[in-house]
Amino acid sequence: MIWVTWRQFRSTILFGVLTPLLLAAITVAITLIDGGVAPVPVLQRCLGIGEDYCTAETAQTIAILLTIALPVVLGAFVGVTVFSRDLERRTHVLGLTQSVSRRRWYGVRVLVVFVPTILAMALLGCALYWAKYRTSPGSFTFMSTGESRLDFPTFGATGFVSGGYTAAGLMLGAACALAMRNTVAAMITTVVLSTAFLALLPTQIREHYATPAVETQTLEQKMNDMYGGTPDYYRPLESISIYPRWNVSADYVDGQGTPVAIDLQKCTWPDNYRDMSEFETVTQYEEYADLRAAEDARTQIDCTRAQGADAFETKYHEDRLFWRFQAIETALTLLIAGLLGGLSLLLVKRLRP
Repeated sequence: MIWVTWRQFRSTILFGVLTPLLLAAITVAITLIDGGVAPVPVLQRCLGIGEDYCTAETAQTIAILLTIALPVVLGAFVGVTVFSRDLERRTHVLGLTQSVSRRRWYGVRVLVVFVPTILAMALLGCALYWAKYRTSPGSFTFMSTGESRLDFPTFGATGFVSGGYTAAGLMLGAACALAMRNTVAAMITTVVLSTAFLALLPTQIREHYATPAVETQTLEQKMNDMYGGTPDYYRPLESISIYPRWNVSADYVDGQGTPVAIDLQKCTWPDNYRDMSEFETVTQYEEYADLRAAEDARTQIDCTRAQGADAFETKYHEDRLFWRFQAIETALTLLIAGLLGGLSLLLVKRLRP
């Protein structure tokens, strides 16, 4: 049965396995040839392939974006077609009338076609993690990104969670094919549902994998950050975190910690703005600018307090939770894949020869 399934779907299996493996090999090779990259989680926005210093960063950006899209593509073109072709041509009748049980008829296809594809995608994610975070040339110019490894899309493309995404996409495609028995309709449904699911994870679900830490600032501290403070690139390098925390919410809150909507349009701002050309020296203008910033800060503090705000609260997850979140999200996607597999088995039992 395994050999027959391989012969029947070998082109599909090769597509599902070789595509992520080739993408991983090409990206790692380009990164090594280019001498490695700085280990920052942000997608590099340097897309000039012709520039030597851009080649590895560009290759990784393209690979990460493709890795995010591949579970959807594989779900539609592998998960669906493994079953829909037989159903449309009614060749499944031959298989279901043999001595092979329906459960085995379904399970062998999952084992032979889906499992190698899932493992190849997991390997791709791990290869991208290594290429992005473990190939630093030793010394690099720090760029403060304000992004964490928990952010979309780098979280879903680096690490083994891409295998879980692929499992969910493939099982969803199989369930759609068995329910609709029409290739085109099943593909469209798989693309829509899997895209919605992958978008739901980072926006609504991921932040609940752990209780977020809370940072509370007084209104005065918040205004100091906005109108003063010290940007990251002015701080000593050893005091800067390469992987900043992942902020999941930032709100003004009242005394009970309830978020308060602040409308800065309701504030009465000073209208005594003076242009730099009105000053005789730069020093005079800088003194005026400092006084103006302090006046604006006081105005905003009074305005936000008048609207009910008592403090500014930021909820966040530490970047060190990366592997913990990877394990939780992978387990969640595999659980969903298992539920879809159970649904598919019920649909297989209802198939009529």
